[in-house]
Amino acid sequence: MEHVCSYESCGRPLKYGEEVVQMLQGICNLGFITPAFATLIAEWHVDCFHEFVLEPQGRPYRCQSCNKPIEGSDHVNFFVKGMETTPGYTVAEGRGYEIYSVRHVNC
Repeated sequence: MEHVCSYESCGRPLKYGEEVVQMLQGICNLGFITPAFATLIAEWHVDCFHEFVLEPQGRPYRCQSCNKPIEGSDHVNFFVKGMETTPGYTVAEGRGYEIYSVRHVNC
């Protein structure tokens, strides 16, 4: 499956190795930096992401809506910055040690 930029004025394919911003949903696993088995909701070229300012967080994570701690097994929405993968993979490579704008799904 080819990944395409979600910015409505762009719509261009995201090429392998390009820097991207991804919105993901997953279950928090405190053993990993990003939640495991995340589902891709949307993704943009870095220059096309104008939705809002992404707020980085390292562990321990706190929900940016309710300010409560993100616990293991919590379902969360979050953003990452990284490099676009090959078509068979979802979550960007080289994501670093931060996630952005993390929130509980129910918030």
